[in-house]
Amino acid sequence: MASSDPDRTVFVTPESHAGGVMTVQAAVNSVAEDGGTVCLAQGVYHLGAEPVRMRGARSVRVHGQGPGTLLIGARGGFDITLSAFVTLEDFALISSGHRPGIKVSITAVVTVRRLTVLITGGGEGGGQGSAIQLSNASLRTRIQDCDIAGRIGIEAREYLDDEGGAIRAHLLTTDLEISGNLLMCSWSGVQFSGSAAHMLRNTVRGNTVMFAQGAGLRLLGALSPWASFDITDNHVQSKGVGIEVGASGYTLRDNTITGDPDPDSDPETGSGHGIVLRSGESGVLRGTTRVSGSRISRIGGVGILVRVPTGDLDVSHNTIEGAGEGGIVVTERGRLAAAVIVGNTLRDIVTHRCGETVGTNGIRVVGATHALVGSNTVRNLTTEFDDGEEGEESGSPDHRTGVAVLACRESRIHGNTVERIGRADPDEDERCLGIHVSVFARTTIEGNVCRRVAEDIDDDGHTPWSGLLVGDDPGNDEGDEGGPGTPDIRTGHIGPYVSVVGHQVSYLVGRHTAFAHASQDVSATVSANTFTGAAEHPAARIDVAGDAVVSANQFRQHGDSDPAALTVRARTATVSANRARGGLPSIHLDVDPRWLAVLGNITSGGIDPEGDIDPKWLKLNVKGVL
Repeated sequence: MASSDPDRTVFVTPESHAGGVMTVQAAVNSVAEDGGTVCLAQGVYHLGAEPVRMRGARSVRVHGQGPGTLLIGARGGFDITLSAFVTLEDFALISSGHRPGIKVSITAVVTVRRLTVLITGGGEGGGQGSAIQLSNASLRTRIQDCDIAGRIGIEAREYLDDEGGAIRAHLLTTDLEISGNLLMCSWSGVQFSGSAAHMLRNTVRGNTVMFAQGAGLRLLGALSPWASFDITDNHVQSKGVGIEVGASGYTLRDNTITGDPDPDSDPETGSGHGIVLRSGESGVLRGTTRVSGSRISRIGGVGILVRVPTGDLDVSHNTIEGAGEGGIVVTERGRLAAAVIVGNTLRDIVTHRCGETVGTNGIRVVGATHALVGSNTVRNLTTEFDDGEEGEESGSPDHRTGVAVLACRESRIHGNTVERIGRADPDEDERCLGIHVSVFARTTIEGNVCRRVAEDIDDDGHTPWSGLLVGDDPGNDEGDEGGPGTPDIRTGHIGPYVSVVGHQVSYLVGRHTAFAHASQDVSATVSANTFTGAAEHPAARIDVAGDAVVSANQFRQHGDSDPAALTVRARTATVSANRARGGLPSIHLDVDPRWLAVLGNITSGGIDPEGDIDPKWLKLNVKGVL
């Protein structure tokens, strides 16, 4: 039986629906124009070959009795178009075929909550539809506290006509909320990968995504300059990408991402990165992207990866553990207006094979106008090969670097701790670095601690380790020798990039992008740091085309090594109040003596300048004490 109350509540039972007395479609039609509630009793409702359609409906609420109210549709459950103030709640839906379970198009204030949705069918090849599909304008849509199982949970995409053909559709959202859902999806929990744009406040919060092979959350739409999109407190378990966003100003906070670090997994199922910034189809708007408080673990790729140009980037207080290709990395076409990388903890970055990022970096910032990298901890960045496996021959050193700041016009690197970089017994073609800065106008490096092993450096053996490298190693220098402190051109390989440094201009060239900095005021300030070096390279090598100020640092070199603990090559230099232990000599200076000041340094092996230094400077330093 079916009846209607004066308050516009229409009751539907499985018997009335099956007998055609009052079907779900008929009940919806009866309240679509003036509004009302359709109350579904417990039981099973077979919708047949067509979904329940709402077109031009307003103030309609379809309410079930929880999972005990089950709707089964062969081609979707609900199709809501040109409607406003519609609510679907408290029932279960099973749908098969290529159509979405619930389709929402050109709507305002649609709420979908406390539903259980199962999408069955032939998978990707069979055209399995998504559980909920949004297209065209979707204003103030709410999807809350649903349990969804299928290939894709919530999708914005080209929709399908009745014959299964694709029709181009764009998505515009305002005040979208997707929260508290359990998304058990074989490809993606939430996927906005087509032409999408977002206005006002949008939120994806408190969702759990499991079993995703593609991307747990993929949100590639463009944000208007006055919009925000918060992705907060989600738990994502994915064998592909954890969270993928565009570069127009998303905020990611307090998300947990876990994955499958198996290096033999199918590359078509995703690269295994944690959080990725990449391009979408909705223009090139660039905003401030913030990633904070995330916990990323057991992934095969990079923890946080920037692939495209973005505006300002703020990455702070994240924990990345067990990543396979790097911690926080800018690569490919990535470049930044300003970068703030602060308070992150990176542990056990263990590469099992050569990936798309040449070399491995705990943190790599590339192409920022201003870069601040501070108070980060990078520990245990190494490579493991399977039995009988060898590294690829690249023709240049395979770098393992704790913090790399490349082609950033102005940078400040402070308060970072870098330990256990590289394998216990590195190959000859490996290079292990604590901090590496190259191609810049001005940089300040202060208060950092970089040591390969926590034990005494003499226990580390003859490894290719340096705590600090400013510029590049002389072994990669293909330019003219020149006189002391006056090189013409210096070149070197830095992972996937090539650096070219001249007196007033420098370049960084990659496979997909290039950077150039022209300045007559190139300078490096290195102060209050602690750096260690092994037997093959100095603890700190500073090579700048301009001015170097090196003060109040501690340099500790392997006991039986020939390289100096500190090597400085610059146009002018002030070297003061440093403690250098180890090396023969402990400090080597390749600076024109006319533009060199050396004062108050304490060394074990003395100071060896290139050229004839004024003896008054050597008398102001202490030798043979440490």
